[in-house]
Amino acid sequence: MKNIFKKGSILMTMGLMLFMTIPSNLIHADLKNKLHNSAKSVAAMDLKNNKFIYTKNANKRYAIASTTKLMTLYLTINKVKHERNGWNHRIKISNSLSKMSKSADLGNVKLVAGRKYTVRTLYRASLIASSNPSAITLGKWVGGSNHHFINMMNDQAKKWHINHQAHFVSSSGLENNDLYRYGIRYGKYHDYNRVSAKAITTIADHLLKLYPNIINDAKHRVEYMGHQKMKNENELLKGGYSYHKYLHVDGLKTGYTPLAGYCLVSTSKLPNHDHLILTTLNDKHGSYDQAKMIHIIQTNVERERK
Repeated sequence: MKNIFKKGSILMTMGLMLFMTIPSNLIHADLKNKLHNSAKSVAAMDLKNNKFIYTKNANKRYAIASTTKLMTLYLTINKVKHERNGWNHRIKISNSLSKMSKSADLGNVKLVAGRKYTVRTLYRASLIASSNPSAITLGKWVGGSNHHFINMMNDQAKKWHINHQAHFVSSSGLENNDLYRYGIRYGKYHDYNRVSAKAITTIADHLLKLYPNIINDAKHRVEYMGHQKMKNENELLKGGYSYHKYLHVDGLKTGYTPLAGYCLVSTSKLPNHDHLILTTLNDKHGSYDQAKMIHIIQTNVERERK
């Protein structure tokens, strides 16, 4: 799944950044108009108190593409924490997933059939390059089989009380019509993950609490797996078209399929304070909309403080 965000520049003057926690009653009616965006669904959360400070169609379920991998990585890291030397455990790549890895649209990082890769390597490929075969391989390792792992994803959603807003059939975010030809089958041929912006934001929240160091990996625009270049398609990061240092964006996960459109879960670290998590689903303006919203939220809070 290729995550290619619409490119554009931010034509805005950045003000002084916030040095306080975002209040839960931040978004007033007049500010909602300023936060106008092209996304079908939006959710913004203050990680300090787990309060949603802005939402738009946030309870409705949509296709979420590779942002799905946040749940896959949560369950993977949870297993790593309970395994001795879990990060260095080596997993063999199947023939079908090696074949998928060589697909221009679905692969992003080539994996050799029969070769064993560490959990750490597959985790980084899933997070940074959005490698679908890597995510599926991790899911099989965690669950013992793809089918059991998808059940685990849905069970975890139930534990977090978001199951009414989250329906998983794929560990990678690919729709079933792409997965079936590789023998990866859970549910009907035309089925796909349906998750709300609130639910995927909640998953990101749990992931950050479980493994805060994920930011140290997610913030990199380019990394390497051996000689293979892994490109992070998050345009809010340094080197991206929507980057500005005063946004303090340090993650988290992109996603795109023709069905899902451009999806992005971003994390913005304010100086000396916690994260703002912002999720946009099916947004034709992608990172540009997010940059605008992050800036407006931050400057509004600064104004509220004065």
